[in-house]
Amino acid sequence: MARLLQTNDKVALKEIIRQLHLENVVGDKVFGSFAENLAFLLEALRKGDRTSSCPVLFILDEFDLFVHHKNQTLLYNLFDISQSAQTPVTVIGLTCRQDILELLEKRVKSRFSHRQIYLMNSFDFKQYIRIFKEQLSLPAEFPDESFAQKWNNNVQHLSEDKTVQDVLQNLFHFTKDLRSLHLLLMLAVSNVTVHHPLITASDLHEASKQYRMDSKANIVHGLSVLEICLIIAMKHLNDVYEGEPFNFQMVYNEFQKFVQRKVHCMYNFEKPVVMKAFEHLVQLELVKPIERPSVRAQREYLLMKLLLDNNQIMDALQAYPNCPTDVKQWAASSLSWL
Repeated sequence: MARLLQTNDKVALKEIIRQLHLENVVGDKVFGSFAENLAFLLEALRKGDRTSSCPVLFILDEFDLFVHHKNQTLLYNLFDISQSAQTPVTVIGLTCRQDILELLEKRVKSRFSHRQIYLMNSFDFKQYIRIFKEQLSLPAEFPDESFAQKWNNNVQHLSEDKTVQDVLQNLFHFTKDLRSLHLLLMLAVSNVTVHHPLITASDLHEASKQYRMDSKANIVHGLSVLEICLIIAMKHLNDVYEGEPFNFQMVYNEFQKFVQRKVHCMYNFEKPVVMKAFEHLVQLELVKPIERPSVRAQREYLLMKLLLDNNQIMDALQAYPNCPTDVKQWAASSLSWL
């Protein structure tokens, strides 16, 4: 079962029943609830025995996503039934997360056999280049033989190009996961048009930059100057208090210190306007509350945490269009200047 398709336990349970061809066994019965479907499946599995029953193998792709299902009910029952002496059932989970056991509930973990097999990609860079060529090359049965030959010759030239090899070397050292290579190639191939029929080294270079692009830094590029100022104020609070949580009032006070140093009133906003900008940062998940808001708690005093580090902020400011010089200087200022 693929978790990307079976998005919850109810859908996954129906898929199990379908694959085991148990729909006909149900007959005219209608199971409305998840509990009734689960009870029916477990009863059907328990009726077998290890001598005459056909073994059932459950393969759960993206296993870490199944863990996020409510109460991990399906996982618990599958692990439980697999330990039954009468039922030949095996459950195999596939995941790329090495901390998967930490995500399991205690009752689920107690039913797990704790057998783990780690599969690491062992190919070297020469084999990685060969995989690159195989993934990009067109097959022999491609309808347009002339274009296929041009395309494949171009792929061969790309594999020998120094710029392309540098891009692939960086990705290879970053991750050997072939899905990352596929994503890089997809970004490069998306540039192919009628007027640009072949991939170039610059296409792969741009795709590499796009692949490694920081999504949060991109969000910062679209913020207003006021919102940028609030992020810088939070950055300074993190530096002063060594990463301790802060609230809106502290951020506002820090921002006011910056405004009061300036002769002009370009950044002199009313407090409700500043609050609105702060709430927008929370909606964008650049700032995260570390406690659940209560009815009685005032918004100004809810403890928050900034989800950007100093390097991300400074890199985003360098690329921010028409960023005021004094704002950049404030961001780069040392603690002694505050």
